[in-house]
Amino acid sequence: MATEEEKTKAEAPSLVDLINTPIEEPEDGVFTTYANVVNMDWTLYDVRLRFAELMQVPNDDYPTWKNQHGILLERAAVTMPWHQAKVLRNLLDGVIKNYETINGELKPIKLPASP
Repeated sequence: MATEEEKTKAEAPSLVDLINTPIEEPEDGVFTTYANVVNMDWTLYDVRLRFAELMQVPNDDYPTWKNQHGILLERAAVTMPWHQAKVLRNLLDGVIKNYETINGELKPIKLPASP
């Protein structure tokens, strides 16, 4: 087993200081979307987050406001390595804790019945 000194010598220095690296936006802007449903799949190397919007659409045979059904419209997918998924988890955990400290616990929402 390698000693701490050997590990230190074998480890490459970090090439990017993310805190001080400038952020640039592409000329055509950054892609944005809305999602109220998230799902995921994964491989040995990556995690894929799939974002969709749960929405009501009219039935094709009789398209009225009353005749609708639910669909999941997939809006975007983001694939990232496991290490970045862990960073995302930590970021979300921190911001959700802060939100709940100020606003109270987030609880599962319930859909009201039709009037």
